Amino acid sequence: MRTRTILGTLAALALLTACGGGDEEPTAENKPIKTPSLSAQGMVDQLTDLYPLANPRDNTGSCDTGKDHPNDCRQLITTDPVSVYELKTEKAAAHWTKTMGRSQQTVQAGRFMLLWWDKHPTDKDAMAEMNAKAQEIAEGE
Repeated sequence: MRTRTILGTLAALALLTACGGGDEEPTAENKPIKTPSLSAQGMVDQLTDLYPLANPRDNTGSCDTGKDHPNDCRQLITTDPVSVYELKTEKAAAHWTKTMGRSQQTVQAGRFMLLWWDKHPTDKDAMAEMNAKAQEIAEGE
């Protein structure tokens, strides 16, 4: 009976050790990957609280190359007045804001880029307020 208890204890200890049940400090190898808490859809939802953003649609498939490039977007939500791109990093958002801003009106808000459409003009004050709100939302992420 004592042998069975010892073997059971050793098996449980081995299982806990294998599952990382100890109090070890996180390292690059075992640190969990942090998933961003805010998506492009979440950004659109919060901006819609200020002003209605008509006809929202998920166009994520058109912004992902499928090659996991650092500048690929995670999500793209397009509305009539503005498209909201969620990018992997602020650096990627800055890249696309600069690149697309040459021909369109763009605003960077953290990992997000807002691309305003001329074919659905938006009041300049409303745009300014939504751009400021996007900055605030991104900073609170």
